[in-house]
Amino acid sequence: MKHAFIALGGNIGEVAITFNSARVEIAALPHTTVTASSLLFRTPPLGPPGQPDYYNAVIAITTGLAPLALLDALQSIEHRHGRVRTVRWGARTLDLDIIAIATEIIALPRLSIPHPLMHTRQFVLRPLCDIAPEWHHPQLGEPASSLLADLLRHGEAPLAEGRIW
Repeated sequence: MKHAFIALGGNIGEVAITFNSARVEIAALPHTTVTASSLLFRTPPLGPPGQPDYYNAVIAITTGLAPLALLDALQSIEHRHGRVRTVRWGARTLDLDIIAIATEIIALPRLSIPHPLMHTRQFVLRPLCDIAPEWHHPQLGEPASSLLADLLRHGEAPLAEGRIW
């Protein structure tokens, strides 16, 4: 069993309800348990203009699934929740990203672990720090809390406080 962190994002529909449903489906995966959930944070979109704000959260799991099997399962959950991949960084009902699996480094055509941009995205680091501020990035050697502090030191406005979902 390995510890992993999954980032959740979405900006179409009843996002909190979708996140709750996805969390239940993830917990039902074979050899998988959800161990923690962050607060839900509202963030401006990074992608094409004109889309609504996003909501973001992170959950911690333990899983016996292999990384690609976990990725396939998460993409299946996205699909069941109406995720359609047409526009990069476009509006979506649900986005599930594996941001880390313990301290593993994985470089495959379909999967890069840790997530290659996680250290530049407050909407990932802020909810991750809610549940695992001490988690160390295996390539950068820094805890999540330090990575978030670096973003804030370099002028990013902190995200507004989150809410329970």
